[in-house]
Amino acid sequence: MTEPVQTTLRRLGPGDEEVVRTLAEREPQTALLEDDRTIFVAAFRGREPIGFVFGYELPRRHGDRSILFVYELGVDETCRRLGIATRLMNELARIASARGITEGFVLTEPDNGPANAFYGSLGGTPSAAVMWDYRYADS
Repeated sequence: MTEPVQTTLRRLGPGDEEVVRTLAEREPQTALLEDDRTIFVAAFRGREPIGFVFGYELPRRHGDRSILFVYELGVDETCRRLGIATRLMNELARIASARGITEGFVLTEPDNGPANAFYGSLGGTPSAAVMWDYRYADS
């Protein structure tokens, strides 16, 4: 049986650039920590970051003032299936609610069974939306 992982959660902000660098798989964009509409929550085991959820508060032109776009969720492979992702998503929802955000969405691939099962377990409902990708500049 796996020993429980003691974790703490914390919303990241200015001064947490090194945490973002540690969690990054590519060159990190740390300036996002300055933007209050960017919500970045990390899970820590002691001082070591082991997971995160990252979303954007998107202003809307009608209806509710804004909506939450859950952009990315990740947990260290050795710490998965211990409830950390659920805690991260619940904390993100708590922050969103405190900001007056009443709904949100996340994108994933239709054939990503584990992600779809996870988001469904949190009360999400799938939609038949189609996403189109564009490239605006060569880089």
